[in-house]
Amino acid sequence: MSNTGQDVLYPEFWFDGWDALDSGVLNLQNQVSRSIEQKLAEVGDKVTVPITPDFGDADDYDPNEDPDATDVHQEAKKVELTESKKKTIILTSTELSLSPYDLIEKYAQPMALSLYSTVNKFIYNLALKTNNIIDARSGVDKDKMVKLRTLLSNNKVSGEKQLVCAPDDYGSLLSIPEFFKANESGDTSALRDGKITRALGFNISENHAIEGYTPTDIAGAVNHSGGYAAGDADMVVDAFNDALKPIRPGDVFTVAGETGSPFHTVLRTEKTLGVTTRIYFDTPLRNAVPDDAVITVIPSRSMIAFAPSAIAFGARAYKAMPEGTGVRSVVAMLAGLPVRVSVWSDGLRVKVQNDILYGGEVINQKRIGRVLAAAA
Repeated sequence: MSNTGQDVLYPEFWFDGWDALDSGVLNLQNQVSRSIEQKLAEVGDKVTVPITPDFGDADDYDPNEDPDATDVHQEAKKVELTESKKKTIILTSTELSLSPYDLIEKYAQPMALSLYSTVNKFIYNLALKTNNIIDARSGVDKDKMVKLRTLLSNNKVSGEKQLVCAPDDYGSLLSIPEFFKANESGDTSALRDGKITRALGFNISENHAIEGYTPTDIAGAVNHSGGYAAGDADMVVDAFNDALKPIRPGDVFTVAGETGSPFHTVLRTEKTLGVTTRIYFDTPLRNAVPDDAVITVIPSRSMIAFAPSAIAFGARAYKAMPEGTGVRSVVAMLAGLPVRVSVWSDGLRVKVQNDILYGGEVINQKRIGRVLAAAA
């Protein structure tokens, strides 16, 4: 049946595209410390996200004296809303003649998925900013997963922990005999549903926003007379021709000449004429490296393990357009995110837009572990 009504001109019609999403495979926004509210904001605004502080050891206390006024209380992080994202579609008479079902399936759902996936990629990229890295490029096995758990335990990460991975890496976990047997003798979810819900203290889930990344150019060099000393955490570099797919925060690299070839994680970069010319990173250099030492960026895809308090995420919505502007817009909580949906006519066409405002920050990188898998 053709779509002969006026429903498509109302934002509420397009809400159904969000209802059809499988939020179970795009769920990072619900796995971190968050402030997600149906409130209005603008780019650059800051929102308060409650976080769990590091209390350290207990203090000496004399019950005959007043408590110290500098006691640690519940902390909060001000997160700046830096990311403004939208997805807009234009419908002609051809599309508008489709049935409501087809409009939702072919346009509303993919449009919602685009925004939802972008939010998850943002949080995933935040989680890559850690120096707690397990090298599993040769394959994921039980020993590497135990090593990951031990790494976080040594950093005093307790309580609820998440392990989130791409579908390929989730399949690798299913192939670990010990994990499979544990499910076989327990709730049989590995056999029945192809799922491992918990192992080694982790809540395990797959996320379809996680993907491998390879910069255009993965080989560069130190560009500093005299090189750099042990403990340095930024370097001027050259020979990276990475304008098309640049080195980005979260990428991992090694420097020739360092003892043990340790991994370094890119925190941010500076560019000149579109190519990377300076890298800020963690962990600092283990020992001195000379000028022209080769820098190799490692193409990778990562599994991320974290406590919710490791990352703060905040999301808000833009203000709905006022009546009389020719735009109908509504702010609603859709699939757990505050989204503004707008519809307006443009000549003989109809435009539909979803938009959102969000931001995030790593609070404590010690509460994040990263398993480096080979990029697909």
